[in-house]
Amino acid sequence: MVEVAHLPVVDVHCHPFLNKGRVTSEEFTDMTAFGGGSREYMEQGDIEFTDAVRDELLLGKRWTTYSRRMVKDLARFFDVEATLDAVVEARNTAVDAGYTEYVRRLYGDAGLETLIFDFGVPLPILPMDEVKAELPVEVIPVFRIEPLIAQLLKTDIGWSEFKQTFDDTINDALVNGGYRGVKSIIAYRTGLEVSPLSRTPDQGLQALDAIRRGLGGGSMKKMRDHLVCRSLELCMEHDVPMQIHTGMGDFEVNLPLCRPAYLMDLLRFPTYRACRVLLVHSGFPYHREAAYMSNVLPRVYMDVSEGIPFAGNAARDIMTGVMAMAPLNKICYGSDGYVLPEINYTSAKLGKQALASALDELVETDFLSANEAQEAAGLILAGNARELYRQR
Repeated sequence: MVEVAHLPVVDVHCHPFLNKGRVTSEEFTDMTAFGGGSREYMEQGDIEFTDAVRDELLLGKRWTTYSRRMVKDLARFFDVEATLDAVVEARNTAVDAGYTEYVRRLYGDAGLETLIFDFGVPLPILPMDEVKAELPVEVIPVFRIEPLIAQLLKTDIGWSEFKQTFDDTINDALVNGGYRGVKSIIAYRTGLEVSPLSRTPDQGLQALDAIRRGLGGGSMKKMRDHLVCRSLELCMEHDVPMQIHTGMGDFEVNLPLCRPAYLMDLLRFPTYRACRVLLVHSGFPYHREAAYMSNVLPRVYMDVSEGIPFAGNAARDIMTGVMAMAPLNKICYGSDGYVLPEINYTSAKLGKQALASALDELVETDFLSANEAQEAAGLILAGNARELYRQR
């Protein structure tokens, strides 16, 4: 049996949060649920947010296997009845007694030692010092390019200044701001089919000119594609990883164009072969594509975040699916946790269970020795992420 309970965990992809204090059971459900189904979402569709509509949304969120698993994990941690109300009350009591100490005990139970945060969500960007002060674990920040792009597009500056400001902001974030990597969510915007030829500065110039004049014609896609290429170049210059969102996301994701395979032409282009790229979320439900790409593209890695924990009982299938093709030293554990620390916690517990089960099968079927499986568990849960982010 592969032993994972004692192993440290680096959560390679999640989002920063501050203490929310006491929450109701309804708020806890909304804060920890995946995807859409919000009041704003319904009202945008001219649906009156009645009590019946609210209950409809809550019921859907609570009847996911992920949500049920979270309640059970927290009930065991607090030693209370496995009901949402009992768990939330115990959680609130612990927060009242001292938030940071509560998170210390919670994360200690799961072995969580490091959180690698994409500071692009929530907006406005949370103060890094405040986030670090509240959390009793190491925090490594990653710089998301999309808020910067949105900010620059609101100005009337020309291309030369636009490009220089983009470069200067990212350079400063990596050199002086404490950021240890860059991320793009272009999958949410114009999709992952990015041509490596978008790297030419003329494309950025032409795209911005067309955007300013309202000409359309795919100008926004051309601009975003160019800036993703430029971000890869900046990552190589600073020797930091580039995270790219692939696969599942909330209801706004460009689902048809979020498959990792769309990135093949870009990532195998000679100019970008030196860049260490993390395929965030493993492209779930196209995680086998990401696993293949991490096999044939030497500097491409993948994480299992979001599928674990939000796909609930698919966790073991995800682990088994990616280990079938991906080198075991290029798979990273992650959660995509946000808003509340309990998401990171239950994800780590579920991830450990799924990983141990999948590795045990590989030992039983003679693909790995017991020692190799134990070593692989340590790599996937922490070692690979530490190597990727140059943690010593």
